[in-house]
Amino acid sequence: MYNMPRQTQQSKAPDFLAQANGDLHSVKRQTLADSVYVQLKTAIMRGRLRDGTELKQGELATQLGVSRVPVREALRRLQAEHLVVAEPFQCFVVTSLSPDQVNELLELREELEVFALKKTLMSDLKKERIRAANVAAKSLTLSQEDEDWLAADREFHRELNGPTTAVAAMIEDARERVHRYYLSAPALVQRRREVLKEHATLIAALEEGDEAAVERAIRSHVRATRQHLQTSLVDAGPAEIANAGLL
Repeated sequence: MYNMPRQTQQSKAPDFLAQANGDLHSVKRQTLADSVYVQLKTAIMRGRLRDGTELKQGELATQLGVSRVPVREALRRLQAEHLVVAEPFQCFVVTSLSPDQVNELLELREELEVFALKKTLMSDLKKERIRAANVAAKSLTLSQEDEDWLAADREFHRELNGPTTAVAAMIEDARERVHRYYLSAPALVQRRREVLKEHATLIAALEEGDEAAVERAIRSHVRATRQHLQTSLVDAGPAEIANAGLL
């Protein structure tokens, strides 16, 4: 029996992979899954799909005009992000967080931000991060839409924490899980003014290299946000709050 030389066998692999990667059906299916994922995540984040809403694969596929495959892939991604939980019979449910759980995630964010900013103080990239955060801070305005405000605020903190650091990713995860509740809190211009002042205080403490002042500033900032959110959740669970916007 003739055995193909080992080198020849190995040389076939790249050709096979190239053919697989060029499969138009695979690319199209992935694009559909991405589209379904974005639509469902946006609906959850903006409160159109409320806490406890059942998401049945068959019904979603019919409504979106796709097969169940991209729907299932999208729901699995949302499950990994803790935005939905799997139930029997191919059903998923939008995750519900109690006020205590929301508060716990904000407390976790506070501790993570303290750790991240202390690392920034010791980093050779401190000046670069502060400079990038100042650029992000300029995009925060009193009149912008809530989604734009929240995106700019997250960018500000991400730059200060080090956008590629592990701790920044953990902070993003905690913020992502409570994002829809931010959008459920009543919009207050006064809170935006306070946020801008708190950001300025934090930047000043970082520029001075005062670790104690940095910790006070970030704790005060996150706690003020937590208090603002708790005021909205005190009389009702997150699923019962009207969709407005956090400032």
